[in-house]
Amino acid sequence: MTTTTLTHSPLTSELIESVIEALPIQSRIMVRLLLLQYLEPAEDDIQFIVEDQPDSRFMAGDQPQVKKSLVAATREVTNRIEQYSGFLRQKRERPWLQVECLKKQIALTDLTIRAAEGLLTSKFDVNRAELKERKQSAVSALPRPEIRRLERALEQEEIAEDDYHRDRLLIEYQTLIRRRERQRRRLKNAEQEYELSGLAPLQDHEVAHIWGIPLGSLSARKVKALTHYLSALQARLEQESASTDSPHVSSDLWRETLRTLSRKPSHRSIVTFIPGIERSEEALIEKLKTFADGTMPEAAESGFWQLMTRVHDSEHSGPWHSHARAIFALQRLFAIQADSEPTLDELEEDLLKTTRPKSKDDALPAQQADEQPAELSEQALGVLNALAGEIDDKRTT
Repeated sequence: MTTTTLTHSPLTSELIESVIEALPIQSRIMVRLLLLQYLEPAEDDIQFIVEDQPDSRFMAGDQPQVKKSLVAATREVTNRIEQYSGFLRQKRERPWLQVECLKKQIALTDLTIRAAEGLLTSKFDVNRAELKERKQSAVSALPRPEIRRLERALEQEEIAEDDYHRDRLLIEYQTLIRRRERQRRRLKNAEQEYELSGLAPLQDHEVAHIWGIPLGSLSARKVKALTHYLSALQARLEQESASTDSPHVSSDLWRETLRTLSRKPSHRSIVTFIPGIERSEEALIEKLKTFADGTMPEAAESGFWQLMTRVHDSEHSGPWHSHARAIFALQRLFAIQADSEPTLDELEEDLLKTTRPKSKDDALPAQQADEQPAELSEQALGVLNALAGEIDDKRTT
């Protein structure tokens, strides 16, 4: 690619668009199609594509002077542009939503860890050395066996309730440490995916599908268009750097173009519920609430995140809806997180309530000795009589 010398990239979206606008029409259309997730072709560009397309009815020989169904051809090209544009923007929106949701989740987990550390040091007299040891061993800790051991010891009165509460809160503290590590790994992966999705231009076969031309002729047009664009951009940048008299560093102009345009805010899609994560929208919302407030069990949390964020590409949804299902769930999760911002005192109260030992009255349901048997309705009695059959009068005599 063409390189120039720049102090820090002075590229802006306005500069890029102005350079593209000044290109010859064929090169301008090609560059806009390559950058389709950021720039859309104008009506004149679409009209040129329609008129430039070869007529598929004439595979050899001269093309006809007057082409039929220009309105239909314009509609088809417009639909293909909207299809690819929407898909590329959703492909970028999905990891962006993951990043935003995970940032909120990490902030909530950090605050909950602060609440747990405050309770352990002030209420249960746990020293900093023990907290540090618990934090270091959190990854390898097995919470379920420890919880069962504590409950068994409490049931057999081998441990006091305060000691149970203290140990149970330490287990919850380790669970929070593991949750934060998972969320940080997810955030790192989501940020990488978001960056890569913003640096990916439209593929050659996708441009050929929109334009309706063979890949062979497309390759030559692409090289010519990129040469025109990069040469014009280099000239503009050298002119600006000469006026500012700034020192120079090497830069890949095409990659810098993509990086500059990727700083634009991610497009927000309007999507509807697609079954798959849950059977109904109400069930999905309930699960998202438990996921957002951290009450979802640790074993189910990882599986639900993978199910919620993965790309669904099947014969039922098709490639154009592969991101819509995840985007719908992430948009609802983002809204739930925005509505819920607990304070430190509320988190401390929730932790104490979650880890408090259950009383025997709560563990065993009250037995009702004088409970009356439920009376059957008239319809239920009719069903029972039908199942039993009619009484044989001969056997009763």
